[in-house]
Amino acid sequence: MIRQALLTLMLALMIGGFLLIWDSPPESFIRQPLNQLEQNPQADSYMTAVTSRRFSDQGNEQFSLSSPRIEFFEGESTLTLEQPQFLSQGVIRQPLQLSAKIGRLDSANGKLDLYGNVRADITSDEGVAQLTTERLTYLIDNSIATTDEPFSLLTAQSIVSGTGLKLDLVNETFTIQSKVRVTHDPI
Repeated sequence: MIRQALLTLMLALMIGGFLLIWDSPPESFIRQPLNQLEQNPQADSYMTAVTSRRFSDQGNEQFSLSSPRIEFFEGESTLTLEQPQFLSQGVIRQPLQLSAKIGRLDSANGKLDLYGNVRADITSDEGVAQLTTERLTYLIDNSIATTDEPFSLLTAQSIVSGTGLKLDLVNETFTIQSKVRVTHDPI
């Protein structure tokens, strides 16, 4: 008799569970997205309309950085920059100007990462060369720019495109990794 009562109770629980699942809307079984606060963390502090300059020990300007908005997050040692404009005049002979949609500055490591419509205007004795890509990393102390993305480099006499680039501005050397295509028009 106890056995029959336990069997009846188990059967009732199974049927109840089945009906509960059957009547539940499908959204009940889908993992809910993170709330808005977790998806878009708020900056611990921010500044608007910022222009910052760094100077060497001798008093020479190394670079200037401007942005309409800079955000700082407590747990990170980086700054997030909207539409950054970077002008380097440090150890390189000619100035370098960088701009992008978004940037991240890690001043502890001397690294500037740029994302979205990245443009670099590289001044040389022959004129200004314009580099465009979607992502670029610039090592501030070494004056080295790198990208693994497709790029285009436009000069007065040539158009160079490829994938992956290392640009050493101190030694004035370019290293292209792959898919190189050059069109040269001598003057």
